[in-house]
Amino acid sequence: MPCETYMTHDTDPLTPRQSAILDAAFHAFSTYGFRRTSMDDIAQSVGISRSALYLHYRNKDDILRSLAKRYFEEAVTDVAAELAVPGRKAADTLAAVFLAYDGKFMEVVLGIPHGAELLEAGHMISADFVAAGEARVRELLAGWLGAAPMPAGLGSASDLAATVHASLKGLKTAAKSLEGYRAAQQQLAQMVALALGR
Repeated sequence: MPCETYMTHDTDPLTPRQSAILDAAFHAFSTYGFRRTSMDDIAQSVGISRSALYLHYRNKDDILRSLAKRYFEEAVTDVAAELAVPGRKAADTLAAVFLAYDGKFMEVVLGIPHGAELLEAGHMISADFVAAGEARVRELLAGWLGAAPMPAGLGSASDLAATVHASLKGLKTAAKSLEGYRAAQQQLAQMVALALGR
């Protein structure tokens, strides 16, 4: 579906009502699954009428796009903050960045029966927000990696940032449990830190 069919205001800040709608929708999607959740379910959760809900969002896809936008805005801010913490070992910084990047989302996705469905729907409906958010995280990571000399054989900071990001996506796809996913992230952080010699 073309992006122009959505009502999402890509640059406008969310109103308190819109934030409440998104919180209620995320809870409903997590509980019932994206496909089974209705606009009525979301409206009832917020305590508004369905017609009032439609004043803010056209449909569930529009709501999911706004959720993706909010998620990536928060993730980018959190990643930047973790990369700016001084005096920390590289492995600890990377582990904190990985958690900041997807911590809240993966806790839900791997902890609910409908997590895979929600992840798939989010990627399909919000591909532009996902791509832009991922690109910004790679850019931040490349800036941090390139702030110190790169060891020979690792390529450029941008190349390594892309490899780390692709590895994170692979771990996410293969994850069977949150504990296993977090352990694999820790291992990746340690491997990258060892390669960097930091």
